[in-house]
Amino acid sequence: MGKNNIIKSLGRCIGNVVMHKLLLEYTNKPESKNFIKSEIKEYSADAFEKAQEFNWNAEDKEEIKEIAIERVKNLGEGYKDVAYTNERMEKFIDETIEEMML
Repeated sequence: MGKNNIIKSLGRCIGNVVMHKLLLEYTNKPESKNFIKSEIKEYSADAFEKAQEFNWNAEDKEEIKEIAIERVKNLGEGYKDVAYTNERMEKFIDETIEEMML
């Protein structure tokens, strides 16, 4: 897969990780926490693997972040009962990008 395709895929994976981190933090269903944690691990492993395929410059990271933001917003449509701030979402995205690209 080319770098542009990996950027799109990685942005979606990071968006999935972040959406689940937000769900874990803001859920009012404690019985779902173990499942959410396992989803975070799965999506994180996938994102980490993709992130290791290339070296990422600041422009690449910004594009990945934009895709991740869009992904979280789209996924968030299905979780109207989970309220989070854009600042919190972006903080999680920035942290996740840095974790994946060590």
